[in-house]
Amino acid sequence: MIGRLRRLNRLFVGEQKRCLLSPLDHGGWLGPVKGIDRPQTIVKAVLEGGANALLISPGFYKAVAPIVPPSVGIVLRVSLTAGLSQDGAQETPISSLETALRMDADAIAVSVFFGRAGDVEIYRWLAKLVDASQTYDMPVVAEMMPPGDRFYEPEAIAHAARIGMEIGADVIKTNYSGDVKSFTEIVSANPVPIIVAGGPKKEGESTASLVEDIAAAGAAGVAIGRRVWQSADPQAVTAEIHRALFT
Repeated sequence: MIGRLRRLNRLFVGEQKRCLLSPLDHGGWLGPVKGIDRPQTIVKAVLEGGANALLISPGFYKAVAPIVPPSVGIVLRVSLTAGLSQDGAQETPISSLETALRMDADAIAVSVFFGRAGDVEIYRWLAKLVDASQTYDMPVVAEMMPPGDRFYEPEAIAHAARIGMEIGADVIKTNYSGDVKSFTEIVSANPVPIIVAGGPKKEGESTASLVEDIAAAGAAGVAIGRRVWQSADPQAVTAEIHRALFT
């Protein structure tokens, strides 16, 4: 358990033991869109803004490894959405536990989009990874997403998160339900850390206020991607998130 503890301590930092995870893993789904088209540029910006961990694919990690300090947590995505495929609605395996160990990652991440074709198959694969990871003390981040027509419904989020906990994932990444009260209930029903996915920014919504509410509900961190790297100043937006999460 020493290895698992050391890895998790790179992901959850500070007195509050929280994680500002920067998700830069959208390239397989969206392609090299503006904001993530220059891997080293965006990594420098989010790290200077205060991100303490990166969610990235193996290829992306190879591209940025020379500029990533040892203190930065690495969550290695081992499943990816193939955006050009007709079957690209669901994640598909792209890497392995062995690769994560070789690359000295602090956790592996798999996404399950319930309600889409192939959800049971990718769920089974995730369960096998959770089981295999125990031997090597490798934490698993399970991104558990409710069906599209219930994407932000509290009951559906709670159920998806609970499935991830029940199979033994160390960390759950899922959606925010939209209000502190309902999300507090979701966190209380899951005795593992929950990291909240950012999703696209809504008109008039303050990212800082959103993060403050998420923290108040008891979440252990945030993983806000597009709001950061689609912005005019990713470093400044990351710094704003950092202040809201850690102060």
